[in-house]
Amino acid sequence: MRKAIGKIHLALSLLAGIFIVLISLTGSLLVFEHEIERLFQPKLYHVSAGPVVSYEQALTAAKKAHPKADVQRVYTPDEASTEGVYIFQMKDGKSSFSVYVDPGTGRINGEEGDQSFFTWVLELHRYLLLKDFNGAEITGIIGFLLFFITVSGIYLWWPGIRNWMRGFTFRRSPNTFAKHYNWHKVLGIWSVPFLLVVSLTGALFEYDEAIFGWFGAKPSKSPAKQILVSVPLPEGKKPLDALMRSAEQAVPDAKVIQVRMPAKPKKDQPEGAVEVRMTHGYDPGNGNARVWLDAYSGRVIAKLDAKVDSGLTYQTWLFPLHTGAFGGIVTKVLYAIGGLILPVLAVTGTYMWWFKRRKRKQKQDKTESQAA
Repeated sequence: MRKAIGKIHLALSLLAGIFIVLISLTGSLLVFEHEIERLFQPKLYHVSAGPVVSYEQALTAAKKAHPKADVQRVYTPDEASTEGVYIFQMKDGKSSFSVYVDPGTGRINGEEGDQSFFTWVLELHRYLLLKDFNGAEITGIIGFLLFFITVSGIYLWWPGIRNWMRGFTFRRSPNTFAKHYNWHKVLGIWSVPFLLVVSLTGALFEYDEAIFGWFGAKPSKSPAKQILVSVPLPEGKKPLDALMRSAEQAVPDAKVIQVRMPAKPKKDQPEGAVEVRMTHGYDPGNGNARVWLDAYSGRVIAKLDAKVDSGLTYQTWLFPLHTGAFGGIVTKVLYAIGGLILPVLAVTGTYMWWFKRRKRKQKQDKTESQAA
């Protein structure tokens, strides 16, 4: 049994190893994306003293700079990743970019295009640069493979009930193979919680509906798309401030952190609703309440709250659990270290495979020479 599991562990590792290393290294970098961006582009995150300007004032500044562009998302100063500024994700034709607005003055701090360094890193991490070729599905499968590699690794590591403590400690040895084996075994077992969480959440991003379906459940309780419709009125759309007041009245104890505007409707299709993501109480990093509004009347079409909707609780926790954002700087550091451990496991594991393979080859050559 142990020999068979060992072969499966090795085969899966060799099959997916290089992809796991790429995903883990880019993941460690993405953990501190916002901190690194602020370090190298501090002007974008400048916050002047004074009262915070309204959503509409900030939006007006962004629209004035790009009158033909469509606003896709709004990140408010209460969103943790914005560092206290307004960020407007906009699109003009095929060009996408972000506009940063100082909440103290309503002036634009600067802009960032969609071809930034971290955009490329995210594309590599999430799609292996194969977004148009089922890249998301591929990385989801790699998440499953890493999960099974980890589980099989736990089985192979188990030293027995009497010696289980020894499996957590490094032992010195002058032997190169023994060093690699020890590093692989000990680093692997210490990183098990991290590996199980990131591999499973990574797979769930793409395959949660299938996985939940096996148990007769659904991953979310999102409102039906048919009802998330904005009905045009002669007076036009409501100002952003009015929409936000409607959302805040729907969830009185929550703050708005993100607004997702509906995409331009296709021919003969209705316009979608405005989705407002909010936070109240403890929030692991992705909002824990959502409100959908009619863009013209401001009417609340639907509402989800993690306090009462378990499906939203799952959605709320999936991304923070994958990125380490749920526990602040401590979990971020641990996740970044965990991502760096994976390449070490890949190198030590590959060395052990190569060493054993070479030994078998030498033994085979020796046997053949003696027979001759």
